[in-house]
Amino acid sequence: MKNALLTLILTFGILSCNAQSQREKEEKIRSEINAEFDKNSSNCTNGIDAVSDFNDKTEFWNICELKNGNRIIRIDSHKKDTYYQEIYFEKNGDLIYAKETENYMPKNHFTQMSWNCEFYAENGKLIALMSLGHGKTEDEEWNPDVIFEMYKNRLTELKRIKKITVYNNGYSSLRRNSSVEPFRNETIAKTVVANLKNTRIKNEISSFRN
Repeated sequence: MKNALLTLILTFGILSCNAQSQREKEEKIRSEINAEFDKNSSNCTNGIDAVSDFNDKTEFWNICELKNGNRIIRIDSHKKDTYYQEIYFEKNGDLIYAKETENYMPKNHFTQMSWNCEFYAENGKLIALMSLGHGKTEDEEWNPDVIFEMYKNRLTELKRIKKITVYNNGYSSLRRNSSVEPFRNETIAKTVVANLKNTRIKNEISSFRN
């Protein structure tokens, strides 16, 4: 009986020490990445702004590409009475920090309910997270790894924004005196450019590219 009790106490002690060690490790990771994010964020003074409507709402982007090769992407939006923000921090091309925020703010009110979650990653894997408030993290079926899918989708959207911008800028430079509307998406842009074959504008485009 005494041996069994002693074994139970030792097992509990080892598990407690391991849990404490893991918490300390995560706290150290969060502290280091937070400090690095704050340092990089303080140098974001000339980010590039963009706006999109890919997700049935108007979203405002700020893309800050730093001299050290790191990048911070911020996306702000609101739908009905909820304000949304996503932040992605890349170091050497890899996502190491992300933050998702949802604030419930009815019109002519201050914030009524707030939720945010910070994600810490290494080599494409989630290594720690910190959540505050009432929101997604209270759902038992919520998977924190969804942040990687969100990040991947945002990179795809950013590429689309760049493509549309290139098409519009190139076309506008050729048709400054026309009444043609800017292309609103890349599919329309590609279709219109394809239809310019064997026309005067095709020649203008060839000259422009050369």
